Amino acid sequence: MKNFSLFGPGDDKIFNMMKICDFNEEDRSQNELPHLHEFYSVFWMIEGEAVHATDYVEYRLPTGSVLFVPPGLKHRLVLDNLAGGYSVIFNEEFIRFNRKNHVPLKEYKLFNNPSFRSIITLDEPGNKKFEQVFGFMFDEIQKKDGYSHDIVLNLLHLLLLESRRIFDEQYGQIESQSGGEADTQSIIQFKSLIEEHFKIHKNVSSYADMLSMNPSCLNEVSKKTTGITAGEMIRNKVIEEAKRMLYASDLSGKEIAFELGFDDPAYFSRFFKKYTGQTLKHFRDLSRKKYH
Repeated sequence: MKNFSLFGPGDDKIFNMMKICDFNEEDRSQNELPHLHEFYSVFWMIEGEAVHATDYVEYRLPTGSVLFVPPGLKHRLVLDNLAGGYSVIFNEEFIRFNRKNHVPLKEYKLFNNPSFRSIITLDEPGNKKFEQVFGFMFDEIQKKDGYSHDIVLNLLHLLLLESRRIFDEQYGQIESQSGGEADTQSIIQFKSLIEEHFKIHKNVSSYADMLSMNPSCLNEVSKKTTGITAGEMIRNKVIEEAKRMLYASDLSGKEIAFELGFDDPAYFSRFFKKYTGQTLKHFRDLSRKKYH
């Protein structure tokens, strides 16, 4: 699959863009199995059709539809043989780059609304606008000069704002939630809280309190929605950040332990080895050898 990325390994920001027609058989097969990502995804179907399914809802994506998928949601995507269009992925770190104009992704309500209505349908004028915006982004990401980051970021904001306008026109104000839809909203909020508090809070009960839930309920919702427990979600975030710091910084294991909120560096070392199978030094040496 041809993958156009604005950033390289080790950068905490993510922005990738792909043409759906460039997906190979392995990519398609992997997408058809239930999986989850740590980034936001946008799929625009220009040709053909697809089916997007979560534990609660199955959507048909006809030509002209745009799908918005939040991080941490277990889902699968089945593309037909005629499927064509674009796939864009990015994370909150990329969005936060432009701090003066930063609009939190939750404000768009495209990715995390109570009823999880995550699809908009474009009419002819809408398709023309999206053709221009996606075309400009696709051209710009291949230049990768000193201006590309800002240009692509602002084009992405334009895309999301135009999408939100269409979303509001098609769905109106969403005021209620129930059943599985409430579970989806809860897990999105949980992931957001982990991002904000994982260095301080590493136990399920702390997050359950923030969500006004009991810990067993949060674990049940997490397992049902993402396939892993709430505790595993917290732990995975800590491990992910530890790996990022080992690769991208020259901080010692002890310094990283303190940075991540561990009072005992020896415990942090055992924790890392238990859940990765590698020592801190071995992971750092191997990751740097792989990407340098």
